[in-house]
Amino acid sequence: MKIGLLSDTHGDLDAFKLAYEIIKDTDLIIHSGDLFYHGLFNLIKESYNPLELSKFVNGIKKPIIYAKGNCDSEVDQLAVDFSIMDPVRIFYYNENIIYIHHGHKKKDEELLDLSKKFKFNIVVSGHTHIFRIDRKDKLIFVNPGSPSLPKGGNPPSAGLIDFDNNEINIINVSNQKKLLSSNIT
Repeated sequence: MKIGLLSDTHGDLDAFKLAYEIIKDTDLIIHSGDLFYHGLFNLIKESYNPLELSKFVNGIKKPIIYAKGNCDSEVDQLAVDFSIMDPVRIFYYNENIIYIHHGHKKKDEELLDLSKKFKFNIVVSGHTHIFRIDRKDKLIFVNPGSPSLPKGGNPPSAGLIDFDNNEINIINVSNQKKLLSSNIT
């Protein structure tokens, strides 16, 4: 099982397509929020085209698990064929439980406490536009960054969870090189 990770695409059609090239051969996609709207504090790029992006994502022939971001709205739901209004999603695969959220409401410590109760071992988030793979206790925190509006001097990025090879990778979408890598177990 291979899972593509995206977040904070903010309506950027070109950036989404570049990221999709990296994750197109996965079994499913997890997007942790902010699909269309560019956000009040983000510049509007020339490639901002949420309507065409909606057509592109609706044409993807694999499951997309989506957690609502702080820039997602009910009207955005009208443009896509999958649910984008759930603030938290849970995905089970073998012995792994993935907690998916945008990342703007719960801190790491809260998630550590929740993980003890609900037994999830991976958290996928977004919001910061800064990629990360961190391990705290037995919990892995993954943020794929942003392919469209990366912050902190980072390159545009996406992620991959590869259960078959026991690894998580963050990939630079511009040159397809690994930026970060970690084992799952």
